Amino acid sequence: MMHNRITCLLTRTAAAHARRSQSPFVSRSPAWVISVPRTYSTSPPAVTVTKDENEPTVAIVTLHQSAFSHDTARQLIQEWKTMEKDQSLRAVVLKSDLKSIFCAGIDFKEFLKGSESFGEYWRTIRRVFDTIYASRLNTAAAMHGHSLGLGCVLGMACQDRFMMGNAPGPKQPTIGLNEVAVGVPVPHWLVELFAGITSRRHAERLLPMGRIMSVQEAVSVGLVDKADFTSQEEMDAFVVRYLVGRSNAPRDAQAETMRMIRLNFLQAFRASEEEDVRTITHYVANEEAQTILKASLAKLTNKAKK
Repeated sequence: MMHNRITCLLTRTAAAHARRSQSPFVSRSPAWVISVPRTYSTSPPAVTVTKDENEPTVAIVTLHQSAFSHDTARQLIQEWKTMEKDQSLRAVVLKSDLKSIFCAGIDFKEFLKGSESFGEYWRTIRRVFDTIYASRLNTAAAMHGHSLGLGCVLGMACQDRFMMGNAPGPKQPTIGLNEVAVGVPVPHWLVELFAGITSRRHAERLLPMGRIMSVQEAVSVGLVDKADFTSQEEMDAFVVRYLVGRSNAPRDAQAETMRMIRLNFLQAFRASEEEDVRTITHYVANEEAQTILKASLAKLTNKAKK
């Protein structure tokens, strides 16, 4: 059914693109940068936004860091708010330019800064999710590499998820909510979101084990919509065409319909913030989780030194 829907959207997209190409009023200018250039004293921006050079109604949000720090989260929220105000935009592709990684999840150092600090960080992560999930824009994640923990969450915040099932190299991309594997329970709202996208049975089978899935398994359970791409370039081009096809529907009617589809979940999500923050900070501070997290951070640090 997803294949038929995509085929129909792409057919309409091709026709619309042909009509635009014949118009003398269509500009073919280079990719337009939404982000206002800023000066970063210690590092380049973790998030950048451009407009697709051939389809300027589609923005491309690119992540440049594998671990999602507090600063990265704040930057993503700021950039997304800028896009929301741009009425020329209809859709967003969320991707990364990292080798073999879409997003590796929460920066482990955030877990070790104490309960108060992590609580504030988690509130910001919730704002990132809310910003994407409640967006007026059509959204799709183009996940060329590993999408673990928060990486999976970012994908689930979008309306559609695409991955590379035939990635080059021996290590194929993986995806999943692996919180339990690091000693932290999956938050209630994430359980409900995952079960809504896949099924409650898949949630029961996968989440309590902290299971990471292959791309093929993710497609089979409904977490990923399409994965038969052989290169990132092929996938990125397809996702842009797909979003242009989705955006052929009347803007306001489409946005309001999507808002209604997601309304009940969003209301419950927003109402649960205080309980969610208390619960996750409690478990993150537990000895079991702290032991696993410190060992994981040490392993990553040693690997980086080699």
